[in-house]
Amino acid sequence: MKTNWKTRTALGLATVGLLTVGWAATTVQAAPSPTPTPTPTTTVTADATLATNLTHMRDEERLARDIYTALGAKYSQAAPFVNIARSEQVHFDTMGLLLIRYGLPDPSAAKSPGTYSDPALQALHDKLMASGNESLANAYEVGIAVENTDIADLKAAIDKTTQADAKAAFTNLLNGSQNHLAAFTAAKDGKVLGARNGQGMQNGRSGANSAGQGGNGRGQGMNAGNGAGRGPQGGTRPSTCPVR
Repeated sequence: MKTNWKTRTALGLATVGLLTVGWAATTVQAAPSPTPTPTPTTTVTADATLATNLTHMRDEERLARDIYTALGAKYSQAAPFVNIARSEQVHFDTMGLLLIRYGLPDPSAAKSPGTYSDPALQALHDKLMASGNESLANAYEVGIAVENTDIADLKAAIDKTTQADAKAAFTNLLNGSQNHLAAFTAAKDGKVLGARNGQGMQNGRSGANSAGQGGNGRGQGMNAGNGAGRGPQGGTRPSTCPVR
């Protein structure tokens, strides 16, 4: 296993649209994203590096989904675990479509949540769950750790990928992981991104001193402040907001 482990771009698949997703604001209950139906009629060949990266990221996104789902259940569906687990499911599905496209075996086949064929991934899952189960504060730190290493892993995969569809998919996952990192970091600090106080978010990346449109007022936005806060009397998200 690599030491570093562990959304609207067309991926160029002939008959398959790969779903992409951004972080859903923690105060908004987004509808579950539909599971894409893989219907490729042909496959293309992946080199050894791409095959390794696609296989690894398929299981890595599943690990993130499994951890966030379990921690969300333990802490009474605390944000942002539930929304981000939903996003990780879409990331997982995206990697699954590419495995089909390139005719690669699925490492997650017949595996129940929290179980992995890679011993290193299994050990990592168990270690992170043990820490996250100790306290909600620890659980947020687990989310931060998962996303930081995921970001590093995806950047490395992007640098080594020449195929346009796979590079676009990895880039979309990277954008999503950066959104997730911002959400977990805010939660650790006792903040809620997209809250009624006008803390907007653009792609989940930290920015400074820009005005964002909040749900019922104005506040400090993030990275140009194109995000929209939602509260009991909040406004709606603008069309440019990546949160869906």
